[in-house]
Amino acid sequence: MKKILFAVLMAIIIFALYSYQKPMLSTEEAIVQAYEHLRNPPSNLELNLAPIQIELDEIPAENISLSLRQQKGFLNQLFNHQQWEVTISYEDVIPTVVIDAVTGKILDITGPMN
Repeated sequence: MKKILFAVLMAIIIFALYSYQKPMLSTEEAIVQAYEHLRNPPSNLELNLAPIQIELDEIPAENISLSLRQQKGFLNQLFNHQQWEVTISYEDVIPTVVIDAVTGKILDITGPMN
């Protein structure tokens, strides 16, 4: 009985450590994901944002900024969920794309968009 309890406890500890330290998107992957979300804006966010018309290579590096932040909420902080906030400035538009740092799923698009 003690061996079974010990094995279950070890499995829970390993799972908790893995979920706390999940592999995240690199900075390059986060920029590409944000650009793809600007090329094809999701319809579920109901944004007044036209799809981006220029290529990613044409945007100067100084017009792209990103930061890795903790997601808000108690459970997100408990399980160390992170988010990338990528700001791409182009054609007098400065949207900030917020994506999940592990999956790349879009969470929000904010900022001046017109």
